[in-house]
Amino acid sequence: DIVGPAEVGLLATVGAVSAIVSPQPIIAVLSTGDELAEPDDQGPLRPGVVRDSNRAMLMAACEAEGAKAVDMGIAKDTAEALEERFNSAIAQGADILVTSGGVSMGDRDLVKPLLQRRGVIHYGRVLMKPGKPLTCATIETPEREGKPRLLVFGLPGNPVSSIVTFHLVVHPCIRKLKGYADPHLRRVRVLTSTPMKLDPERPEYHRVMLKWDDASGALVGITTGGQRSSRLLSMRSANALLELPQASGVLPVGSTVSALVIGDLSHANIRSSLTLPFLPAGAA
Repeated sequence: DIVGPAEVGLLATVGAVSAIVSPQPIIAVLSTGDELAEPDDQGPLRPGVVRDSNRAMLMAACEAEGAKAVDMGIAKDTAEALEERFNSAIAQGADILVTSGGVSMGDRDLVKPLLQRRGVIHYGRVLMKPGKPLTCATIETPEREGKPRLLVFGLPGNPVSSIVTFHLVVHPCIRKLKGYADPHLRRVRVLTSTPMKLDPERPEYHRVMLKWDDASGALVGITTGGQRSSRLLSMRSANALLELPQASGVLPVGSTVSALVIGDLSHANIRSSLTLPFLPAGAA
């Protein structure tokens, strides 16, 4: 159970001034690539250089889930620089190391070779869109008391791919470390509001805003627009991911599909027909 305000009140009621809880997970967050500059770099950027948005975004996502995020900075495209950051994450007691970039198939994608040498890669490519290069591995750390291994998630470098895969795989792991009995994302049934073109090659997680529709009496998924993996604006207002199947053709408007909730639903305009039985004036 989550210890919220009511639980704190109940503990106080029975005189329990302390309780056994799961420790706060420590998540180290690392960006990789010579093409990255710090967000506060105000000078003119060199051609081919972009500000690192992934690290700040992923750290905020970790902290929103109640984890402690440790900033590991940007590792340059050398095996030595990358290994130094990995060793630092282990030394700082990280439960999970989240990297972004360096997991595709290029000559300068160095994360997978390091994981192959230091640990065990459980998967390195996933049939999904976005996020195909998603990698999961473990590194044994017997020297750490109480933390015999480091779980590593190598997320793609494209911003949308990075945050979508975070929600799908890292988010549930953080919840598991926090002691959730069911750490998975909530799944709901929603209606499509526009025609949805399907991908015959991969199943897709389409970013949407969930809204309540009075006419149909159901949640409706409203697309956030262009779904390119580099278009971070598609995540700005998204609170769910439509699970579109791998198939040819187009889903028509009003199709029922499943969606994974990744954000706050308090603005989904979910209405209730409940009428409160107010007492008449002057009643005791």
